[in-house]
Amino acid sequence: ACSFCATGTLGFHRNLEAHEIVGQVLAIKREADRPIRGVVFMGMGEPFLNYDQVIHAARVLSHPCGGQIDARAITISTAGIVPALRRFTAEGHKFRLAVSLTHAVARKRLELMPIERVHSTRELVEALHDHARARRTRVLVEYVLLGGVNDSPGDARALAALLDRSLVKIDLIDVNGTTGGFRRSSQEARSAFLDVLAEAKIPFAIRYSGGQDVAAGCGQLAAGVGGGARLS
Repeated sequence: ACSFCATGTLGFHRNLEAHEIVGQVLAIKREADRPIRGVVFMGMGEPFLNYDQVIHAARVLSHPCGGQIDARAITISTAGIVPALRRFTAEGHKFRLAVSLTHAVARKRLELMPIERVHSTRELVEALHDHARARRTRVLVEYVLLGGVNDSPGDARALAALLDRSLVKIDLIDVNGTTGGFRRSSQEARSAFLDVLAEAKIPFAIRYSGGQDVAAGCGQLAAGVGGGARLS
């Protein structure tokens, strides 16, 4: 699991079935005071390690007789399961792809994301670039800002050099909680990082993560089993 993610400390129990995934959306739909216009498969578990069930659920959610959500408003994220990513490309799905990168330097990414041992940054970036070309759309590249770890101007330059600016859009999000001993990037460091991306003319957005006040922000979804809540 990623070293900055409390959710990963839960370990693996089982994969969800497609009907269970769809059921979550239906439950939210019943509670929401407005229509659901988008769905993201991310934040808890690796969607591409449950590929068939995730794709089945996404198809149901986007079907005119199902969830009636535009397929282009459904995003499926991966930490870098390259064979599944290439399968996703070959199958020609309209769902949007997001890839969690968080560091552009392979040896440093390995310290944060163990998936680097299995599928390298180089092969991951090749696969996401190929997907963007095949689908004629930008791939979302997710980058969690970690204070003093991946937020320097040098880190931003490495990121800009790694990615084709015509094929990606970078989604930046602050780390939540203190899992792994990480801290948020300072405003000064973040501004310097963004200046480099702007100079390189790479599209980017800063994402807001709600739910932090109840430890339900991105990367915080962890609870004890059979006991009190474990809020990290």
